[in-house]
Amino acid sequence: MAQLRRRLPPVNSLVVLEAAGRLLNFTRAGEELGLTQSAVSRQIQLLEQHLGAAMFQRHGRNLQLTRDGARLHRAVTMGLGHIADTAVDIRRHRGTGELTVATSVTFANYWLMARLAQFRSQNPEIELRLVASTRLHDLVAAGVDIAIRYGSGRWEGLEAIRLFDNEIWPVCAPSYLAGRPRLTRVQELLDETLLHLGQFDRNWVTWSAWLAAQGVTAAPRKRGLEFDNYLVLLQAAVRGEGVALCGGRLAEDFIARGDLTRPIEATLGSDRAFYILYPSGIRLIEAAAKFRDWLIEAAR
Repeated sequence: MAQLRRRLPPVNSLVVLEAAGRLLNFTRAGEELGLTQSAVSRQIQLLEQHLGAAMFQRHGRNLQLTRDGARLHRAVTMGLGHIADTAVDIRRHRGTGELTVATSVTFANYWLMARLAQFRSQNPEIELRLVASTRLHDLVAAGVDIAIRYGSGRWEGLEAIRLFDNEIWPVCAPSYLAGRPRLTRVQELLDETLLHLGQFDRNWVTWSAWLAAQGVTAAPRKRGLEFDNYLVLLQAAVRGEGVALCGGRLAEDFIARGDLTRPIEATLGSDRAFYILYPSGIRLIEAAAKFRDWLIEAAR
């Protein structure tokens, strides 16, 4: 250990080099590390004095790594990254029966929660923590073992297993259609009260996009209702206030209970799907592997 300490540059300066080399800006590196720009500059100078080589050079207003700086930066990034991943993994798994799962609020409410009791009864030794959030950042840093997300299947640094596809259907309460003839053509939806989501992500299919995919480009002739929350929107559909768009796998339990029905059989296939995600390059703990396998079976 003593020999290692003599060979290593000052450790604090290596942390600063990682941030400064990644951002190529001393001010932004300081903001990230909670240091002033001058403190970052001093750490880089200390490192350069220790090595006898320049780490950065300026070209006009642009800051660039030198050849030696780029070599050391690569080594520091790999080394510190591995140390950080290992430390987080150790913190996450103090108990082998602990499991943290992240998913969207919608998926948790309308698919996962109805089935979770089965997993818990089959695996009573696993302490499950469910994080319902639409954000997806660094799973390792967040202490998340497995995430379930809807998207294209491409997430950097994550293994993705396709859980199930998702077709988009119109749905409404049986009471909304009570005493009326069943809809037979997509165009007839233009005369219905359509429920819209005012705030949506890129995965969301709007009514205009869904209708256009069915060859209908005319605007609805009836004023609809707009919501800023999909859970509230779907509950409005259950109350009989209008027709909503819903993913088939999220609607299946509502339909099985009789809370919702499909007013028309038209559907839109999506190029996106629900995926099981976990960090690549990190072996799943036993609890996470069991949950992954259970999810795949439950999705069948």
